[in-house]
Amino acid sequence: MKVNIVSYEDPGLWIFGKFAKKLHEEVSRAGVQCALSREPDPAADINHHISYINYRGEARGADTLMITHVDTLHKLQMLKGQLAKAAMGICMSRETQQKLVSSGLPADRLCYINPAHDGVIKPRPLVLGITSKVHADGRKGEETIAALCKKISPLDFRFIIMGAGWKETAEKMRALGFGVDYYGDFDYGKYTELVPSFDYYLYISHDEGSMGFLDALSAGVQTMVTPQGYHLDAPGGLTLPVNDAEELAVACLAIAAKRRALPQSVASWTWPNYARKHIDLWHRLLEGPSAPRLPGEPYPDGTASLYTAENAPAFTAAEALAYKASLLKNSARTFYSYFPEGKISVPLLYGKAVKLAKRLLGLQDGGGVTP
Repeated sequence: MKVNIVSYEDPGLWIFGKFAKKLHEEVSRAGVQCALSREPDPAADINHHISYINYRGEARGADTLMITHVDTLHKLQMLKGQLAKAAMGICMSRETQQKLVSSGLPADRLCYINPAHDGVIKPRPLVLGITSKVHADGRKGEETIAALCKKISPLDFRFIIMGAGWKETAEKMRALGFGVDYYGDFDYGKYTELVPSFDYYLYISHDEGSMGFLDALSAGVQTMVTPQGYHLDAPGGLTLPVNDAEELAVACLAIAAKRRALPQSVASWTWPNYARKHIDLWHRLLEGPSAPRLPGEPYPDGTASLYTAENAPAFTAAEALAYKASLLKNSARTFYSYFPEGKISVPLLYGKAVKLAKRLLGLQDGGGVTP
């Protein structure tokens, strides 16, 4: 199979170019003959166009179109005409695929493949802030905090502590791998700088309340404090009430689990998987439904998202009306965005029409064909 990725945008510029470069890299890495170019290749088995806006409908082997932002009536009608010739339109989401099919576009020529991300941006540890002074009787819960660090992960949490007496506890926490910024002396200027940087204000003592609790709430910081004293009198101020060491650990583990679920939701949206789904789809277009898939985890998009005639969705009359109304609204917004300060004149309309016609026909201002 010979694939040509057609990037109508300079691959070194913005997001479409990135899609083209990443897809080219990963398809090639998968062992498929693949080129990255600025125009279709008549000798290729597959020409994949990024994006559909620039596809002019020439039939060359099997053409697939990256579809995004079908948000005006003009784009919908243009895509309808393109799909009469292209082998497949590949949406970026299930919702767009369903809307296009429901609006009457051919169900057997539309699928979706979710976009990919680089996987290099990782979550930072959440900051638990403590602003209290240790007492000889242990009332501020320093042993509870040290014990907590044996149950949670430094990948999920780090600490900022301001207050005398925490040095020994901070060293125990650091020995377990936790980041701890410790300020033994109270500095009001630094204090007002630090508190807004907390993700949670932490207070485990039972002595009517912490003044830091007030400052944390004033800074919009969530709280993980004991439900007692004047903590109870701040409406909605107790984000996570914790009475003891066990409840504190449970609360922290729940926060960590909820947060880890976020990157997990797109963990499989990688560029290798993005390429694999395209390769599987291209093989199906060339070889039929029985074409083998590349090895890997199953996925809900790509070839798995193709509708049959029996299960293709359709708009109700009301849904169809609402969809067309939204397209009309966007069409009007796009139209007026072409005109500075809302001024419209016949010469201006003519000039815009000429530029649009040249763009659609691929002509330069001098009359030549755009490369």
